[in-house]
Amino acid sequence: MHEFALGFMAWSIVTNIALLSAGLNPMQTFWFNFLVFAGSAQLAVMPLIAGDYPLWTIWFTAFVVNLRFVIFSAAIQPYFKKYPFWGRVGIGYFNGDIPFAKFLQKFPSPSKSSADHGQLSYFLGMALSNWLVWQAGVLLAIAFGTYIPNTWGIGFAGALALVALVIPAIKDKTSLVSAIAAIFTCILTVNFPYRLTIVCSVIAGVGSAVLMNAKFKKVRYD
Repeated sequence: MHEFALGFMAWSIVTNIALLSAGLNPMQTFWFNFLVFAGSAQLAVMPLIAGDYPLWTIWFTAFVVNLRFVIFSAAIQPYFKKYPFWGRVGIGYFNGDIPFAKFLQKFPSPSKSSADHGQLSYFLGMALSNWLVWQAGVLLAIAFGTYIPNTWGIGFAGALALVALVIPAIKDKTSLVSAIAAIFTCILTVNFPYRLTIVCSVIAGVGSAVLMNAKFKKVRYD
């Protein structure tokens, strides 16, 4: 997680400076991050909050942007299904793009025995570190956000952190086709409203991976 910490913190700072600029006071910004903890959704709803859009529009936008977590949850469900309901709720709250991707790189398949072989500890270590780094960025934005000039371009550091996460994960034809499909879908849908480009790109990437896996299975059995 440490290799992504600076980029992720920069992303948090930029996101929360935007929230403060949109009219939220420091206390509202703090609790927004504590209760929501979803940077992409927060950035998506920020202009809606600033534009005094209807509440249902803000909720709907956040819902659409966060639909990718349905896919994330389905992917890690086999690993943690044995835990109590509220334990799974906590795992879901702390889940995020970086912990999810790093966890699946470490554990490509669930443990077949009753022991989790460190899966829960690894996930919580990643997820809690991720959460703490984000909240540190929140506090820095609240305390010093007005002193950070836009010319520094620190928001780009967050994008670089995600690129550094994705590139090493492309190890075979399936992941390559999935990444290419997501990239082209993102380019084609970048002007869609409500940040629908995120959902479309996730669907395209996952759909491509499913089709590639089905093709390889057919070839193997033939």
